This record gives sequence, structure tokens and C-alpha cells, in this order.
Amino acid sequence: GASTLFGNAIAQTGKPAYSGFINAGAVFGSNDTKIHAQTIHGLKMNGWFGGIGVAVDDYFFQSFPVFVDLRKEVLNKTNTPFIYADGGINMVRKDMKETYMRIDNKPGIFYEGGVGYKIGLNNRIGLNFSAGYSFKAYTEETYTRTYNPSGGTTEEWINSKTDKYALKRLALKIGLEF
Repeated sequence: GASTLFGNAIAQTGKPAYSGFINAGAVFGSNDTKIHAQTIHGLKMNGWFGGIGVAVDDYFFQSFPVFVDLRKEVLNKTNTPFIYADGGINMVRKDMKETYMRIDNKPGIFYEGGVGYKIGLNNRIGLNFSAGYSFKAYTEETYTRTYNPSGGTTEEWINSKTDKYALKRLALKIGLEF
């Protein structure tokens, strides 16, 4: 079972070691092509990696995905293909407020999965190329302000529109593993 696999991994490699990634690339979708950059930090053991990442994603609307990253190197070699999966929350930039209109942005989900190839530059540093499917979502709520027609001070914000965005993209990245 899983405990046997984990026990064998510890027996083969000793203990987990810190590893990190800095990735940059482009996301392509029906809307536009934009830059995407991320940093991920975690532990690596026996070709497996698990960590926490944060990204800056300018596709359609600037957001900041915060996610868990899991990946597996396919071969036990310096140069190897790998697979990866990310999942987390898509944090959105701050809200906008004017005199008669307010927009509240609500976070949504983020996930990405794909394949790549690692070129080992030495036993510690590698250059990664990857391609994957990426999804981010968020909700935008627009409110308009109304005033009491009798001239009193009573005012109210009314939700005039709610838009839900589900952005599906192709992500191509190059990165440095250390």
C-alpha cells in the first residue's frame, strides 16, 4: 500500500530535501495570451516533489493563484520527463469603489496539470520545460448606489450584476529547479 511505497522511498533515499522552482511562461486561451510567473517551494524525495506555490497570472484579469504542487519525475536520471498537478485558490486583486458603483471580486478555484521535461544542469539544478492545461475562476459582483429620493441620508448598494468567469488556457512554461 501507500505506507509501503513511502517506507521504500525513505529506505532508498534517506530523507526529504528542500527543492524549489521559479517558472515563467505564457498562458493561451480564447481571450488573449498573457504572461504567467510562479515560485514553488517544498520537499523532494525519490523523484517525487510536494510543495506550496504562488503565481502572478495576468490572463484576462490579474490574479494570484495560491496552490499545492505535486510532481513526479518519470525516470531516475538527470534528464527526465515529469508530470505535475497543481490545485488551490485563485486570489483576485482588490475591489474597486467609486461614488455610484462598486465592484467586489471574489476568489475562485485554480488548477493546472501537465507534462514536462527536465534537463539536469548538475546534480542540484535543472532546467524545466512544461506544457499543461490551466483553469482559473473568479466572481465579479457589481453594485450600484441608490439614494433616498426625498433627499434624506438613507442610501443603499444594490447588486446590479454578477459575472462568473471560468478561464481555460494552455500554459507553456520554462523554469529553473534548484
